Amino acid sequence: MNEDNIVNYARFSVLLILMNLVLVSVSVQAGWRDYLDDYLGEEKTSESAATTADVPASSAASTAPSSADMSKAILDALSVGVQKAIKLLGKQGGYLNDAQVKIALPEQLQYAESLLRKVGQGKYADRFIKRMNQAAEQSVTKTTEIFLDTIKKMSVKDARSIVTGPDDAATRYFKDKTSDQLRSVIKPVVSQTMDESGVGSAYKKFITKSKYVSQYLNEDTVDLDSYVTNKTLDGLFLKLAEEEKLIRKDPVARSTDLLKQVFGYYAK
Repeated sequence: MNEDNIVNYARFSVLLILMNLVLVSVSVQAGWRDYLDDYLGEEKTSESAATTADVPASSAASTAPSSADMSKAILDALSVGVQKAIKLLGKQGGYLNDAQVKIALPEQLQYAESLLRKVGQGKYADRFIKRMNQAAEQSVTKTTEIFLDTIKKMSVKDARSIVTGPDDAATRYFKDKTSDQLRSVIKPVVSQTMDESGVGSAYKKFITKSKYVSQYLNEDTVDLDSYVTNKTLDGLFLKLAEEEKLIRKDPVARSTDLLKQVFGYYAK
């Protein structure tokens, strides 16, 4: 073999070696990539499993509350809301000192009221208004059981509609389904309380002092029992709606774990 052939053979051998090295390198590199991918995949899976294990069940997999849970949550929420609203309104000045629910004179008597105030006799109107509001404050405390009984009779379907409904869904439920029943039970209580608090006598004095319009008014012009009953309920429903909205919007107002679970899920 001459010198040129030896050189060419050597070059060819080196080239083959280099090609083999490249092929081996590529193969090895691909193998490591596959391994790393598999490893990282296992790592991610392990990390995910570990993370899930560390997170409370309520956070890791939040599931929709059952119908039973929703029913119980609604009962709890409405019971809490009703009792808070009644406690708020049933205290001294609960109606009288709250502009939102204060019971004013019936519309038919407001002209007479304005005349009395113009001649410096507004104290008779004020006394009348105070007695009506005191009657509301005293009577509203006797409605708790009526509301709670109504809540307990609520169907699962009603409970679901309330939980998933607007902020005042429960209040609307009371108005739509039980207003007449509540009114028929509350009115006698209001009537008795009004008699005991002297609303009737205050009304007579008011009418007597309004002699300038006596030709248009008499003691039977307004059904005071119905008027105060309706206004008492209006104020109660208003405060109940506020409590309901608070429970839905403010986690702090959810006083039980079940309320936190159910309303927390639907508040997401």
